[in-house]
Amino acid sequence: MTNIVEVANTTNYDKFVSVEGNRKISEANVQNIMTSIQTHGVISPIAVRKNRGKLEVYDGQHTLLACRRLQKPVDYIVYNKISDKAMISLNNASKKWSMEDYLNFGVKSGLPDYIYLNKIYQKEKIPLTALVIMYGGAYANRNFKSLEWTACQKDRGNKILSHLNDMQRTYNLKQCRYARFIWGFCQIYDSGLYKHERMMKQLSQCSQLMTKQANPEGYFKNIQMVYNYNRTTKHKVYFS
Repeated sequence: MTNIVEVANTTNYDKFVSVEGNRKISEANVQNIMTSIQTHGVISPIAVRKNRGKLEVYDGQHTLLACRRLQKPVDYIVYNKISDKAMISLNNASKKWSMEDYLNFGVKSGLPDYIYLNKIYQKEKIPLTALVIMYGGAYANRNFKSLEWTACQKDRGNKILSHLNDMQRTYNLKQCRYARFIWGFCQIYDSGLYKHERMMKQLSQCSQLMTKQANPEGYFKNIQMVYNYNRTTKHKVYFS
């Protein structure tokens, strides 16, 4: 059964509004759509839902802005019973939204865990994938995009963040802001064998050995190697 209520076009752009928390406008996307419209005309409608006398654009806000700038009629389809969850699912499937877009939507929706994470993100500027792992306990981008993620390990996240900042501040390790490094470091931290005082002492001898790696597994091995640098066999620690 279709949820389509109306199919139409208009030059009354003011009848449309953006969904609160929708992704930020990309000027590059708007310019590309304008170029396409000038060459081929408008070939794709926007999708909207009714809300308090206005039409909320949940898919196609860049097309709407391009049409407005060119003063071209915008084609639109009005759908009935489109929830926020349905809109999120659509954008998740189409991969149009970034992690920051989902964070922003969660904040606008008043979700406490997203508000909590946003404060950390705005201060630290660590990749969101890494923060989700740190404060949620595992890789959970899908749950994050479905607005079902929870910051269930806040103490763990704060402790890991403290260690990362300590290493970066003391030894200027840029890797401490890389998602792959943080993922590997989290695995080491979760082993229960990691001692931060020892790591800082090791780095004072060989911080140059902490090098760029291709994946979290590479960083896991690299961190472990630095942790055991110049240690006797008896005092080496293996986290896996």
